[in-house]
Formats: sequence, structure tokens, C-alpha cells
Amino acid sequence: MSDTADQSADLESQSDQNRIEFLRTELAACFTFVSLAETERKIGNEEHAKHSAANAEKAYSTLKQFLSDPKHATHISGEERQEFTEGLEELRRKLDSFAHPES
Repeated sequence: MSDTADQSADLESQSDQNRIEFLRTELAACFTFVSLAETERKIGNEEHAKHSAANAEKAYSTLKQFLSDPKHATHISGEERQEFTEGLEELRRKLDSFAHPES
């Protein structure tokens, strides 16, 4: 392989790793926002709770878009896809539970 091809492969690999780290960070941020929303609700600060939940919903939407976009999804392994799918399912349950606490 030529130096240019090696560099290109290295850059593509690094880009894929950066993409995965971004998705993991975004998922962790979602859970942090939900946890913050739950805490805010418990202490009686409903306005801040709703704001944190809205941030979690926004991050959730970003993740869903990213994972459904073929441009990005093709660079995610099956194991990573399962990790994100399971994380998003758990996050959705938490968001729904927050939105409908009486259910």
C-alpha cells in the first residue's frame, strides 16, 4: 500500500473511532440529563426538570438520526449498533417514565 493509501486508511479508522466516541458521549449525556431532570423534579423544581428532559429528548433525537443515516451507520459495527440500540431503548423508557410518572 502506498503512503497516501495508508494515511487515508488511518484517517478513516480514526474518523470511525471519533464517530463511536461521539455517540457514546451523546448517549451518556442523555442519561445525565434524565437523571438531572428526575432530581430537579424530586426537589420541586419542575421548570428545570422540564428543561433537562427537553435536552435529553434533543440528544436522543440526534442519536436516532445519526444511527439511521446510512452515511454514518455503515461505519458502526454490529456490536456497537447493539450497544447503542439497547442504550436508546433504556433511555426511551426513562424519558417516557419521566414524562408520564403516574403510569
